[in-house]
Amino acid sequence: MPSLSDAQQQTDIFLSRQLFDALRSVEMKRVGFAAQAPAVSLQEMACTQVEIAYVHGSSDALYRLRAFGETLTMQVQLNAYRFVVLYRVPAAAGIDVAGLEARFGRWQKGAAHVGWQIGWRDAADPFEPQARYVEVYCYAMLPEDFLWNELHQLYWRTDIVQMTRGFLLEARRFSVSLQVPDNAAPLIRPATPAPVRPAAGR
Repeated sequence: MPSLSDAQQQTDIFLSRQLFDALRSVEMKRVGFAAQAPAVSLQEMACTQVEIAYVHGSSDALYRLRAFGETLTMQVQLNAYRFVVLYRVPAAAGIDVAGLEARFGRWQKGAAHVGWQIGWRDAADPFEPQARYVEVYCYAMLPEDFLWNELHQLYWRTDIVQMTRGFLLEARRFSVSLQVPDNAAPLIRPATPAPVRPAAGR
């Protein structure tokens, strides 16, 4: 049976390397028709700009994607054999949980078809109370051997890319802005160091 450290290492590889690289293909350069497939690689055609905020050894990673003229902030948690993908949408006039869910019904139906459970909630930035968001949670249970099975990893990695692409395109279709202000509190915040206390007698 794999050790706990092995599982943590595989989680690290998936979040910081495999999924990071895969998300670059959310938006692709256009490929024209030809008599045969051109000799170009997926890496050459991928054009999504991806940034990551991640602490090695953690089960959570935060990604910022620039694709289709939008910037999307998303968090992915890989907890051994359970995924949580969270998309954060700034609240705007007419955009609350009910308004966003109504617009993304087609996207939600497609995600549910392959096993994602979708949740919606209004959220406030804990450090900027006036900043309001709608957070879209996507949950999925994974095979228990997910961390060791490359075929399972390929399937779910590809599906996260497809689901994210669909989310961005639905947002563009309904003119929903996804840009989170740069000064917004991150979904994952680093732990605050404990204050250093002077030694007794000083």
